[in-house]
Amino acid sequence: MVKPFNPIEVVARANAVLRRAGSMSAAAALRVGGLSIDLDAYQASVTSQHGDRPLNLTLTEFRLPVNMARTPIKVFSRSELVDACLPDSDALHRTVDSHLSRLRKKLEEAGAV
Repeated sequence: MVKPFNPIEVVARANAVLRRAGSMSAAAALRVGGLSIDLDAYQASVTSQHGDRPLNLTLTEFRLPVNMARTPIKVFSRSELVDACLPDSDALHRTVDSHLSRLRKKLEEAGAV
């Protein structure tokens, strides 16, 4: 915010940030099948017969399973995944294909398949 600022606007913005932070803390972890996602620590791991194996994911690769795990029965289009996982980006729709390909490879290496 730039000066001079309105105190009412400052309070409204602070309340909005606190409201968003409160809604995210309720769901600090997601679990779908053998995939566990810790939203606070930005970590994902796969539980298989060999135990828990952490996944070394980039931010976009992390955002993809988080977005899909929140509504596991939904089929996502490329444009929905780009909008959710690459915000404020001029990425092409096919860009998400390469991120998904690398994510699948990492999941296979961890024993998720």
